[in-house]
Amino acid sequence: MSRHAMKMRFAIAILGLVAACALAAIITFVIHERGRTRETTPLTLTYEELTGSVFTPPTGDPFRGPKVRVLQAPDFPGAIAIWGSTGRDSRGHIWFGISACCDGGSARLYEFVPQSDAWLDHGSVTDQLKATGAYRQGEGQIKIHSRIVPAGDGRLYFVSTDEEGEKEDGSVLPHWGSHLWSIDPESGNWQHLMSAPEGLIAVAGVGRYVYALGYWNHTLYQYDTLTSAIKRREIGSVGGHISRNFISDARGHAFVPRVRREADGSLSAWLIELDNELHERAATPLDAYFGKGAPENNEGITGLAYIRDGRIVFLTSRGFLYALDPINPKAPDEPRNVRALGWMHPKGEGYAASLFSLGDNASIAAVFAGQRGYEWVLMDLRVGISAAFPIDTKDLKDVLLYGSIARDNSGRAYAVGWYSIPRGKGPLVLQIEP
Repeated sequence: MSRHAMKMRFAIAILGLVAACALAAIITFVIHERGRTRETTPLTLTYEELTGSVFTPPTGDPFRGPKVRVLQAPDFPGAIAIWGSTGRDSRGHIWFGISACCDGGSARLYEFVPQSDAWLDHGSVTDQLKATGAYRQGEGQIKIHSRIVPAGDGRLYFVSTDEEGEKEDGSVLPHWGSHLWSIDPESGNWQHLMSAPEGLIAVAGVGRYVYALGYWNHTLYQYDTLTSAIKRREIGSVGGHISRNFISDARGHAFVPRVRREADGSLSAWLIELDNELHERAATPLDAYFGKGAPENNEGITGLAYIRDGRIVFLTSRGFLYALDPINPKAPDEPRNVRALGWMHPKGEGYAASLFSLGDNASIAAVFAGQRGYEWVLMDLRVGISAAFPIDTKDLKDVLLYGSIARDNSGRAYAVGWYSIPRGKGPLVLQIEP
């Protein structure tokens, strides 16, 4: 290695250390404020634990084709898919919400232990509704669509929803609505937190506040894990469009797309930053949010990942990459700068529904749908260079993949979705080793 290259690596390492220290100071401040609010012992969760991330970089050169293993996902009557519903707890166990197919059915929650390949069944949504007294006769909750998000209290948060009677043009809500849940990963005890008439399909949260986003009109709910207070605000969307993901940061700010139709009939999208009082702090245009086609066929923000240095990167379903710059430690309440990074795939636009940080400050990866199957696309954020490698889906038919953030303690990523089985469609889990 040349002396110049050694100097560059040393400088990058120092910058990463400084950014990590600044971010730790901000998180310590947030946690300290939480402790003062309730006069409890301050929490000791790291940024890595609060975001459900793994900041252990891969061994060797990450710019290579991945090793892929198909896991035998649990099955139950009506099980059909995992719609990106993944998460991890502080032990490194990976959690999945497996959705069901039909009206009156119920999604189920599972825990996977990578060290032993064991699957633990944590039950169905409707069974939990009956146990808490919140069940209505005939109610279905066929989807756990959201990510499964850790919060500052150590519990995991997610939403369930139904689709019965809804209209995809945005004119009618699902008959049974949705529910916000938390679970203690150690005991497996569920807690029912709220019901909503909207179809809630995405969850985000880092620390005290947990957010849920639903349709129609990008309705945002905030749940305060300290006080159990709930706030609601409509951010704005058009027709049947709903973003499959959105973002929250360590200050409890949420970042949600606002979509509107302009006077000339065109569609525009803006990323709205809201503080933890749900006051709007900034609006940034997302010029690469919409492409061609009806808005309800656009999936908005599909992938996101937290970077060790405090940045948050996210992908639109068209494969365009954006980044939120790190929080300014000298002015931690200032709005975050949103940076357009360009198309992530080396060939330009392409469908993407996942994103993973590979643990260092530079390496990210995403699953893209290519013309000849799925691809593992790697990017070095320092230089903006990417490369694509085929994903071996083991001759599975009609594969559809989603999933972000979730990596186990060995650094393996988890992509999920469905594939063809004799009865139709069934849930799919790929364990991907970079």
